[in-house]
Amino acid sequence: MTHNPDPYLPPPRFQWPDGKRCAVMICFDVDGETTALSEDPALATRMTTMSQCEYGPTIGVPRLLGLIDYLDVPATFFIPSYIAQHHPRMTQAIVSSGHEIGAHGHLHEKLNTLTPAEEKAILEKSLGILEEVSGTTIEGFRAPWFEINPGTPDLLVEHNLLYNASMMSDDVPFQHPNGLVEIPGQWLLEDWEQFAFNADPAWGFIPEDCDKVFQLWWQEFMAMRDFGCCFVLTLHPWLSGRPSRVRLLERLIREIQATGDAWFCRGKELAQWVREHPDYRREINFDVLPS
Repeated sequence: MTHNPDPYLPPPRFQWPDGKRCAVMICFDVDGETTALSEDPALATRMTTMSQCEYGPTIGVPRLLGLIDYLDVPATFFIPSYIAQHHPRMTQAIVSSGHEIGAHGHLHEKLNTLTPAEEKAILEKSLGILEEVSGTTIEGFRAPWFEINPGTPDLLVEHNLLYNASMMSDDVPFQHPNGLVEIPGQWLLEDWEQFAFNADPAWGFIPEDCDKVFQLWWQEFMAMRDFGCCFVLTLHPWLSGRPSRVRLLERLIREIQATGDAWFCRGKELAQWVREHPDYRREINFDVLPS
């Protein structure tokens, strides 16, 4: 039997602008000090632990912002409103560079620990602070820890949000019954699993080598490009703002740009495209396909 060297290429999952084969959304979750404070407010006195978290807003964001501006790549920054309050100039610098600000709780609260009333109050508080500090209208939301509650989609629509970026049930966007656009991600394309480490409290494992992580992310991008998917990369500036990891991101973005057929977009642009072109989505779930 003769081996077929051509890869399996099914029809693309979504039709992207200008004939592009893959959508690419670069996300930064600027958790900063809330990484520790949301776990235990008493960690505020743990100076080394807190300093590692502070590295994100003070060093990581400026460095990463410099890179993506140099490469002319748009990005979406999901920021807890506590961080926007305590780092207003950082938040405004992101906006000045033309990037998007998305909501990410106030103190990076785990939504499953909240009552519906508490979740609503935190969303309203965070939106108010973010819009005041950034001077922009917030259109997107990512739940801390990616976990939402059954009532979260309706709550987001009630507050005029266009999209959510918290679920993992697909590799292209879809719409909830209420019209909210979902931009799904996956743990594979997260830097926490690759680089996070703290001794006490214990976070993460042994930080990975950047070459290994590049191969992990690059192979997923190339396969998603073959399948016509949406590549959503989620990075934390206190992790990916370290010098070698900035070089990793530069290498990855340059390689993606070199393909010539990736659509780099902010969350709001991606969600608007999905909302305007619902028929561009190719459904493959047997349980929802018409018989």
